[in-house]
Amino acid sequence: MIVIYYKKLIVFNLILLCNIALMQAQIKNASFEKKTIDTERQIVKKLNGWKISKGNVELISSTVFSAAKGKQVLDLNGDQPGAIRQTIKGLKKHCFYTLKFEYADQNTRNRDKTGTLATADVFVNDKKITTLRNLSHAPNYINGIGFAFKSSAKGTAMLEFVSTTKGEAGLVIDNLRIEEGLPLPPPVNNHLVNGSFEMNVESKASNPHLFGEQLPGWLIMKENIDLIAIDHYGTPHGKWVIDLGGHGPGGIAQTVSDLVPGANYRLSFLYARHKYWNQVDSLTGNIFINDSLVLSLSRNKLEKAPRWEKVSHDFIAPPDGKVKLSMFSTSLTVGGGILYDNIKIEKIGDSTSPKKIPVLIVDGFSNHHWKLNTTYLKNILEASGKFDVSVSTCPNQADDASEWKKWSPNFSDYPVVIQTCNNINREAKIQWPEAVKASFDNYVKKGGSVYMYHGATNAFKGWQAYNDMIGIGWRHKDFGIAVTIDSSENLNIIPKGAGENTGHGKRRDVLITRLGHHPIHLGMPKKWMGADIEVYRYARGTMKNLEVLSYAKDEKTGLNFPMEWTVKYGEGKVYCSTYGHLWKNQEWPPSMRCSAFQQSMIRSLQWLSGHEVDNYVEPDFPTSKNPVLR
Repeated sequence: MIVIYYKKLIVFNLILLCNIALMQAQIKNASFEKKTIDTERQIVKKLNGWKISKGNVELISSTVFSAAKGKQVLDLNGDQPGAIRQTIKGLKKHCFYTLKFEYADQNTRNRDKTGTLATADVFVNDKKITTLRNLSHAPNYINGIGFAFKSSAKGTAMLEFVSTTKGEAGLVIDNLRIEEGLPLPPPVNNHLVNGSFEMNVESKASNPHLFGEQLPGWLIMKENIDLIAIDHYGTPHGKWVIDLGGHGPGGIAQTVSDLVPGANYRLSFLYARHKYWNQVDSLTGNIFINDSLVLSLSRNKLEKAPRWEKVSHDFIAPPDGKVKLSMFSTSLTVGGGILYDNIKIEKIGDSTSPKKIPVLIVDGFSNHHWKLNTTYLKNILEASGKFDVSVSTCPNQADDASEWKKWSPNFSDYPVVIQTCNNINREAKIQWPEAVKASFDNYVKKGGSVYMYHGATNAFKGWQAYNDMIGIGWRHKDFGIAVTIDSSENLNIIPKGAGENTGHGKRRDVLITRLGHHPIHLGMPKKWMGADIEVYRYARGTMKNLEVLSYAKDEKTGLNFPMEWTVKYGEGKVYCSTYGHLWKNQEWPPSMRCSAFQQSMIRSLQWLSGHEVDNYVEPDFPTSKNPVLR
């Protein structure tokens, strides 16, 4: 009992000595209030409690902008870059401490194209512990987790703040303090938490600037970060993405526990450059696992969102089953960073590679180059690695009537069918057998899905079920109703008989605008340039259960007409568009090389077949200015 009493007494005395040490280790004039200035700003060469070791500094009154604490802040630049230092005594010898303070930039500072950030170095006992880089305007102070340092053998710490910003305005600092121990460690979660940054953040701003513990599931390790809602040009997952640049190069971290020691895991995420970040500098970032660098990333001006790129890194879980994931911006001359979303850590053994989606292409006749068309479609889909493609060719009705009658595709073997046949102006001579029509109708009604490829919406005008499947198609003005899209993106119905017969102008590069937020368009921009497009004006039909996904302007009429649309038919789904075109004298034309067409087709087939649609857009997806050909 006596031994236990003395142990408790020793612990109590150590705590008491620690508290006494901290009480003695006070920063003098930590909020720069000891000298009250008569003007809003005053350049000083003497500062109570501090030695001005370089240049001069400036005291700024809260009448200019609010102080973090008290009524004054210190600008590390007077009329030139300055530096201040002070020796703190009374610390425990050779112990770790955390230096905390609040800092910000000034909106009066001149920001040229070569260096937008205000910068300063922080030293303790002549050792640099951090470099501050920021352009967050006061009074939007950053108050993070602090910076670690070790006291000297004498129990002292000589603090020094050195401005490295040119000119008459630099970083402002306020509310300095010292706490015993290292800065707050990243939170430990038994799985990766908030990997898509959708957890609630208490902020009224549309892009809140966060620091410290303000991002659920993560710790913000340095500077600050931005949460950004970028739906106007496409979020790959949910509403929010994260910008690790914030108003300076920031970083986030969390520790993931409960991994199986020795098991294989995969870290994956999406990244892009902010659409509106126009500085010439490349945005860069580093990714660490257990403080080891595993990925270095870079995005230049040509790689802006929605060009989200997916990246992954495989690793083996350590013996303790814990990994610390750290992500840092390393863009040191600009106040922005790479955007990230949909971060995952998954056990490789538990996840199998997605099975390829079976797709059936039905061909055999068209006024287009249907044989070569099928070859190109098959090559595009198989090159993506996502599809197994089969082909069923309708025999020539006139040349081989017996084979034509026996032809019977087994549609039910496939979750999605690509229909390419087109018998426009030849309906009396070229058809599918009635048994195939009935089978196709039954397939879609019971939940099958169809991708109507380009001229397929021209076909089978006398087949009522088919007309209901496509909603609108290439028809005479007396056939049915048409639809236009006005400047407010409202649908306007054109009655049967009004307007013109269905037609199109010359194929050209066309600006396509999406409507709403269909899964096929997940992560795509609001507008993009499609290559070699035919805009169908006055496509007509029943419009039953039709949803317009995107539209484009017809040159002749100046009206907006549907570019992509879907139809619900029974339990099935149908996708139609005027994308893609291959005429009889063409080979590998721009209409099929168009990256927007290829990516839209892949996403449409994923959606039609009931599979998850890719949540990122390939890097070569076009902007609203120019198409991209593959």
